[in-house]
Amino acid sequence: MAPVKIVTDSAQDFEPEFLENLGITVVPLNVHFGDESFKDGYELRGKMFYEKLESSAHIARTSQPSPWEFEQAFARLSKDGSPVVAITLSSALSGTYQSATIARQALPGRQIAVIDSKCASGMYGMIAILAQEMSAAGKAFDEIVASVNRMCENAVTVFCVDTLDYLARNGRIGRAQHFLGTLLNMKPVLSLDKDGYVTAVERVRGKERVIPRMVQLVKERIGEGEDVYLCVSDANAPKEAAVLKQQAREAFSVKRFFETEIGAIIGTHTGPGTLALLAIPV
Repeated sequence: MAPVKIVTDSAQDFEPEFLENLGITVVPLNVHFGDESFKDGYELRGKMFYEKLESSAHIARTSQPSPWEFEQAFARLSKDGSPVVAITLSSALSGTYQSATIARQALPGRQIAVIDSKCASGMYGMIAILAQEMSAAGKAFDEIVASVNRMCENAVTVFCVDTLDYLARNGRIGRAQHFLGTLLNMKPVLSLDKDGYVTAVERVRGKERVIPRMVQLVKERIGEGEDVYLCVSDANAPKEAAVLKQQAREAFSVKRFFETEIGAIIGTHTGPGTLALLAIPV
């Protein structure tokens, strides 16, 4: 039986080379500054992206991969009869899931599942890695699809941003609209809801209180004593990420720990200084 092939897109924020070395195929989104276009993760990422975001005369914008790009990947991976599981950025935030779905429909007779993670950043990157490990262990297509859907359904995302300007500017403010105009020294804490939309959680007064509150919010949603897969993601905020990492490790029974730098796609919409704590109960 041919092993299941795992596909994801670049907005999951793990470096493409890292995932490719694990056997995961990455289809990149695009980030644009005026007439300049870059393949996310391959041509622009990390510090270079954030410097450009803050210095460019142009407002950054993003675009999804074309259906053709997904179709090429699906056709290549399934050519030998291998099943394919593709895990994409939340359809509430991007048209990437739609592109992948169109590509699947163009390949009738192939065993291809396209899963809307309803997640963002390192959350569904973590899920893709776990799915690849299931494939390497010989798990069947249906079992992997069921496990991925379960992890997506149980995923808990809590994040804070330095400003809501980026989310509002790019139309990704979602169900957190009423947080616009946040008072001085109030830090907005946000989440992704079960439909994958950005939603408001609360406003925390003072930077020093944000990280403990993020940890507490995730703990409340996960439940006491649960083993978790945990990921910390940050947008050019390594010192704050180190503090969040330490406090999260102390607060949870961590089965696996991951960390990523928020890349150009998510970073365009959240801005520098974003911190995210992402958890899946085992």
